[in-house]
Amino acid sequence: MTSLLKTFSLPAAVLALALGTGVASAQPVGQTPLASPIQQTGSVTPSVSSSCGGLISDRPIQILQVDQDFAAVDVAINGTGGLTLLIQGNNGFSECHTSSNGAINAPGLLNRGTYSFFIGNSSQTPTNYSLTISEN
Repeated sequence: MTSLLKTFSLPAAVLALALGTGVASAQPVGQTPLASPIQQTGSVTPSVSSSCGGLISDRPIQILQVDQDFAAVDVAINGTGGLTLLIQGNNGFSECHTSSNGAINAPGLLNRGTYSFFIGNSSQTPTNYSLTISEN
């Protein structure tokens, strides 16, 4: 666990929570400031009801640790059919984005903390996606 703490600079409580749920071993963890954009492709089969409407993946596809007071980020997702993006963070932060054309662009400011990115659609059909997170 010591090497993970050095690699990701995550607070011990966040790391313990992530390891306890299997998140850290399965999902990539990015850390700001970003040296280069985070780029990821994959497929999920949404199975959990979300506050965004529709269904999302049962685990985050990406975790982002913001180590600055705030970070200006652009989140872009392209995929098949209608998409849902749920971003959850500290202190009850929750942000939803939906699209019927298979593309979501969500620029914004994130305060210091840990953010989880979930993806899904309006049905339980597999959703292919391409995710890019860049910092301005």
